[in-house]
Amino acid sequence: MASETRNNEPAHARSASGRLWQMLPLDWGRVQEVTNEPVPGHIKRWWFALGGTPAYLFFIQLTTGILLSFYYVPSPDHAYESVSAITNTISYGWFVRSIHKWAANLMIITVILHMCRVFFSCAFRHPRQLNWLVGCGLLGCTFVMGFTGYSLVYEQLSYWGITVATELTATAPLVGGALATFMKGGETIGPNTLTRMYNLHVGILPVTMILLIGLHVAILRIHGVSELSFDDPRKRPGGSGRLASALPGVRFIALLAAIGALAAIMMAVRNPFPVKMITYELSLESSRVFWMIGSVILATTAVLMHHGHTYGLLLWLFVGILSMGKLVFDLAVNEAANPAGWIIAAVILAVSVVYGAARHDRFIEGKGEDKPFSFFPDHLITELMIGTLLLFLLTLLSLVFPAELHEKANPLVTPEHIKPEWYFFFQFRLLKLTGLQTAVFMTGALAGLVVLWPWVDAILQRLAPGKDIGVYVGIFAFVSFLMLTVWEAMV
Repeated sequence: MASETRNNEPAHARSASGRLWQMLPLDWGRVQEVTNEPVPGHIKRWWFALGGTPAYLFFIQLTTGILLSFYYVPSPDHAYESVSAITNTISYGWFVRSIHKWAANLMIITVILHMCRVFFSCAFRHPRQLNWLVGCGLLGCTFVMGFTGYSLVYEQLSYWGITVATELTATAPLVGGALATFMKGGETIGPNTLTRMYNLHVGILPVTMILLIGLHVAILRIHGVSELSFDDPRKRPGGSGRLASALPGVRFIALLAAIGALAAIMMAVRNPFPVKMITYELSLESSRVFWMIGSVILATTAVLMHHGHTYGLLLWLFVGILSMGKLVFDLAVNEAANPAGWIIAAVILAVSVVYGAARHDRFIEGKGEDKPFSFFPDHLITELMIGTLLLFLLTLLSLVFPAELHEKANPLVTPEHIKPEWYFFFQFRLLKLTGLQTAVFMTGALAGLVVLWPWVDAILQRLAPGKDIGVYVGIFAFVSFLMLTVWEAMV
């Protein structure tokens, strides 16, 4: 009887692969149908696909963090020495630590940008309020993750950064004192403080973020990706795979890029200042090569932007972001050869970058009309390409700007200048401008406004229908955040 049963089984079931699939009895056709839901056409535009980027970076941080945890010792007596060993002794330890650091910084940037995209496209409105709350939770966890990771280095600035942070937390009404005591692990900063930071960084926060990311994706799948509509750029003159030639301001940006290329060439010829990079003093000839390469990139960008190619915009945005980062870096280490020139260039680049991002919808990628397309393989291949680009960018940043290690924490010596990580610059500047109590109140009020914004926006819509007051509020808030951050970076 058993022999007859085996003979009646289908051929694929008698094979090894058939038996393997029988161990997991799922309707794989149904699984493919569910996971391959068509993606809205506007997701082809790079600005609207930012949600996956923080997830990539989070996975990279998990991987590198696990590697670092094999050598890190979370105690005040050995924390700094273990980080020093990772940086200077262990093979490729400096590289893994640098990747971990830069992935954390880029994740904070991309989460902020993703929240801005959702905000300005009004994708938080009914029925997506719950997903906005989940996104706010992820943003908060990302900030705390960066803070706790910075604290684990146990150098002077990180130690006194914890001191300032706990003092700020203690001034918060109702729960401030309890939170500060929890952060310190007692009444004063001591061995328990580092243990608390370590447990938060490697255990509580990653698990919380994984759960929130799962919930975020689940809600997104239930409601679907919010639909957005744009004018068809192919209906404009010269819109075949390019930017329409009638778009105002594009040639102006191209002119700025051309001027920048010319300035870079002049600096390559007459630059009297050697450029310091990592631990190497580049000679005048090397500096000229550096500026010549920059001039070639800007000249290429100018030509592409003049003809309206998408890649011109992407290159221009890339140059703008790197230039802003270079400005902050030079000012932070007091190596800016010409601060005034850098600031002017940064302002011009920032304005043009904001303009380019605001007008990005006029660019098309030549993939046809804004019709839904398959998640697999079309969108998946795009995400894999973005992931590859991120790995390349992280490697480049780690090689050019590796993670540094400063003086060991000394509770008896207060540094002359205390600065938090850059993503808390705005709060630090606000603290200097307004005082402790006011800064804490304004920060709490701003956080509450962000979390409750879907309902605040609904009230504004009822008071002034069709006016989009929230957009102006968002612009004011983002510009204020940017100004306070740059101001503090320049001090």
